[in-house]
Amino acid sequence: MEKHFHLPDQENHFISSHALNKLLKRADGNASLAYLYILQQRGSLNISDAMQALRFSEQEVFEAVRVLVSLGLVSGSDAKGLTERPQELPEREELPQYDAADIQQEMTTDASFRALTKATEGILGRILTGPDLNTLLGIYRHLGLPPEVIYQLVSHLTKEHRARYGEGKSPTLRGIEKIAYIWARDDITTLDAAMSHIAARERAQTEIGRLKKVLDLKQDKLTPTQEKYLFRWLDMGLAPEVIAKAYDKTVVSTGSLKWPYLDAILTDWQRKGLHTIDAVDSAEGGGSLGKRPLAKPQQQNVPTQEEIERKRRLLDGMK
Repeated sequence: MEKHFHLPDQENHFISSHALNKLLKRADGNASLAYLYILQQRGSLNISDAMQALRFSEQEVFEAVRVLVSLGLVSGSDAKGLTERPQELPEREELPQYDAADIQQEMTTDASFRALTKATEGILGRILTGPDLNTLLGIYRHLGLPPEVIYQLVSHLTKEHRARYGEGKSPTLRGIEKIAYIWARDDITTLDAAMSHIAARERAQTEIGRLKKVLDLKQDKLTPTQEKYLFRWLDMGLAPEVIAKAYDKTVVSTGSLKWPYLDAILTDWQRKGLHTIDAVDSAEGGGSLGKRPLAKPQQQNVPTQEEIERKRRLLDGMK
């Protein structure tokens, strides 16, 4: 059924039929809105203003411009620069949904994915379900992580999960997916990069154990927020004794361990470049923990000649 509408200011519409046909054929709503916005701005595009006007994320603005460039609707050095900007993956979004036929075809035609599936099942100690296979295929295809990198990711996360929750426990594929997005975003996309990242993470876990003693934390499992604070302080490059001193100041001032208060102290010291206990003591003008000014040597009483003679006579009388 055909409908007719009245368009206000119809005589002022200036989009060309060439551009209109390309946009309609592409059927990309964001690209169409971006094109209209650029027309309104007479060829200019301020990223922040466009984000606010179109209610786009920064990534959506860049992606819309890429589409317009590919369609030949915008051009120029600035447009080229926008299309060359590396795509930043979010930490989490919905992966594409593959049906059973897609997954089966991948298992049949791609030996790498088939081997990855079997290896993942071996690490987790269970058969992957349909949703699990969908997630694994999404990490492999959509995020583009190589099989050897995914293998290291699954092994590493399973090891950490079992250290926290006990042997026989395994992470979910959804949990693995979340970290996979972070790896993709941080360009941990080669075997060497994955191994280096895992080694650094394991070193940090050792340091976390030391910090738990410094902070007198008796609990076996840290909360995610506590872990976030501890990793943040390690990233600052602060010596353990510096954290111990900040902990002491926190307890003295607040009566207990207040994590935000302690973090504020350490953040201030890090901003001032006070990474060692000597640097902190010098800036604070106080003695470090465990260091007290040396006591002045006690002056020894030197006996007089009369006392010496008296003691000699006493000894002679005892013979």
